[in-house]
Amino acid sequence: MARALAARVYVPTLVAELGIGAMLPVLALSVVGMGHTAVFGSLAVVAYQLGRMPGSAVGGGLAHRIGSAHAALVTLGVLALGSVIAAAAPTLAVFMAGAVLVGLGHASYHVARQDQILGVVQPEFVARSLTTLAGVWRISNFAGPLIGAALIAAFGLDATYWFGAACVVAAMIALAALGMRGDRRIVRPDHRAPMGQVAREQRHVLSTLGLTVVATGALRQARIAVIPLWATHVGLSPEVATLIFSISAGIDMLLFYPAGLAMDRRGRLWTAIPSSLLLAAGFIALPFTHGVAQVTAAALILGIGNGWGSALIMTLGADVAPAQGRAVFTGIWMILQDVGGLLGPALVSLGALVALPVGFFAVGGIGLATTGGFLAWVPRGRPAHAHESD
Repeated sequence: MARALAARVYVPTLVAELGIGAMLPVLALSVVGMGHTAVFGSLAVVAYQLGRMPGSAVGGGLAHRIGSAHAALVTLGVLALGSVIAAAAPTLAVFMAGAVLVGLGHASYHVARQDQILGVVQPEFVARSLTTLAGVWRISNFAGPLIGAALIAAFGLDATYWFGAACVVAAMIALAALGMRGDRRIVRPDHRAPMGQVAREQRHVLSTLGLTVVATGALRQARIAVIPLWATHVGLSPEVATLIFSISAGIDMLLFYPAGLAMDRRGRLWTAIPSSLLLAAGFIALPFTHGVAQVTAAALILGIGNGWGSALIMTLGADVAPAQGRAVFTGIWMILQDVGGLLGPALVSLGALVALPVGFFAVGGIGLATTGGFLAWVPRGRPAHAHESD
């Protein structure tokens, strides 16, 4: 099982996310570098999230129809195209289109690789397998900004997108060479699982626990925008802002396996509650910081909160997903997170129209509300059903 997951999922993800990790922290900075304000900078992250929303549905549908490995290969191609467009963009509009495609490909790939994991793991290892996936993502998002900072210093902001495109193409090669082996789900059973039907059948869980998924998505994507924006707001250089983001990602990276172990052995609330509280504290603390040390301290709080919630949403989705139409449900579940991911940076942008800290405080309040939602709706005990491996 470990070898299958490494070949199908973890190795291609590590390579692809290395490039994505270099790109995402500079989305807002690229727009500011074009001569636009911080408000437009936050909207670059919003454009990325706009792509993610349909991307999750596309990834779930593709995985259901053509198999998760083939879906992953197709969606990586979309991601590479978006990276190239962002790198070569002559205008803000073209850059935003590239950011949308990056979000579309990233979300689609995210759902496809989740389905790959759920197809082979036993129920008692679901959280650890998914948190390992999240850990691979976090390792890449720690190293990616470090490489990005060096590329920015040597070649400018555009170099991060060329690097991202190269990494995604390398991931496609690795997936084609290793990730297709032993994949028996290339041709899916001849049955339909329309998204509308799955959503209706699961409307209770989507309208309750699903609200916490939306809120968590807002917290996590707002974090991508606020750290570099606040760092530059208090006078730090883009290279330093990227390094601070990388330090936050570093502490985030270290927590994925302990978080998965806690979820598998103690229950999902053991990560859900501390994670949401720490994220709220980080957002509220950040506007009170000045200078490298203080901004880094607040960024570390955000990193710890995000790291302790590694794969929480994926694991909760796996717990409540129906056996029939699992990939389609996973797509819907991730759309909820993507909706929140759109709202979080948008709230930061709206707050910036008044004063940059206003949006930070609003997102912090969402974090506190999310804690209450987890307490009310996270299932206690074992998942409602065991996922059968294919």
